[in-house]
Amino acid sequence: MAVTYIVVGVTEWWPLYLILALIAEMAVVWAVYRVRRDREYLSGYATAIYHHEPWTERVVQYVPYTDSRGKTHTRRVVTYVHHPDEWFCELNTEECIDIAAESYYDICNMWTTEEEQIYPPHTNCVAGGGGQRLLFDDDYEHLVTATYEGLYINYVRDSNSIFRHEEISDKEAATIGLIEYPPFEGEGIDVDAVLASPMLKGVEVTSSMQRAIQCINGYYGAEAEIHIFVLLFDATQGIAAAMKQRQYWHGGNKNELVVCLGIEPASDAAAMHEVAWCKAFSWCDAPQLDNATESWFIEHRRLDIEGYAKWLRDNINLWHRKSFKDFKYMGKRLSPRRTLMLSIFTLVVSALAVVMALAMTVW
Repeated sequence: MAVTYIVVGVTEWWPLYLILALIAEMAVVWAVYRVRRDREYLSGYATAIYHHEPWTERVVQYVPYTDSRGKTHTRRVVTYVHHPDEWFCELNTEECIDIAAESYYDICNMWTTEEEQIYPPHTNCVAGGGGQRLLFDDDYEHLVTATYEGLYINYVRDSNSIFRHEEISDKEAATIGLIEYPPFEGEGIDVDAVLASPMLKGVEVTSSMQRAIQCINGYYGAEAEIHIFVLLFDATQGIAAAMKQRQYWHGGNKNELVVCLGIEPASDAAAMHEVAWCKAFSWCDAPQLDNATESWFIEHRRLDIEGYAKWLRDNINLWHRKSFKDFKYMGKRLSPRRTLMLSIFTLVVSALAVVMALAMTVW
């Protein structure tokens, strides 16, 4: 209000200035809250899959129009909107994930339960609207897993505490062969959980490896609050690569167990790849699963991700996720880059408010 008074020189519109100031303040608060949240990977498994058949919706609208004499009237307009087929799955976390038609029928062929007819409620439906549902058969080998994005407040990321990790640029990470987080937009409905360094040659990450860890993440993700990534490095990079990876990922997200393995490529196609070193990290106060994982790979030198996943099923109780509320005492801070972004945003909003006040004063 003070800024607009100085620029415009009048106060007749002070209620409008106050409203604009409140809107700007709310926008800034929202931006601060939004920009400070970090992304995490949340996983679940499908408890049911659905097919909603095409249906037609009858939409009634009352549209104003002006006649030749300049009088305003309302005309009743009826339109019909066609809604196409939908295929989706419902997870044990109550999330709904879209799937392809081919995936729906592949799951139907895998699960042993019987498909049932359903009649989804559709507002103003005049044609179509039926569907089918298939429930999970509770067979672990038939799990259909999915990973989706979650957001949480990371009090450590921008703090000045000893828990904060050093910044490693993307350029430096590429130079030393560090691994990026996988994108959510990939093939299928799950994201990769086994990732390889670009410096690792001659080692294939198979679909069997991916599925073994994805099933752990999906089945135990919600209950144990865990998400596991297995990262494969060339053994010659040394365990220092794992420490750099920890810095690059800022210690990982709150629910993550990150297992870094140094792999020695096999001497021939028939031989198995071997694990030269293992370093696991998480935010756990008592890293029991971290330490047990390192011991397991020391005892099992052959690269056996599927065997590790089976061992995890019997030892998942060793995991106790760190509560990030314990870091709340650090307060809410912004990094210099985010502070600059927020300042620019605030200036733009204020400038728009001034321009709008000027325009209304002239009018």
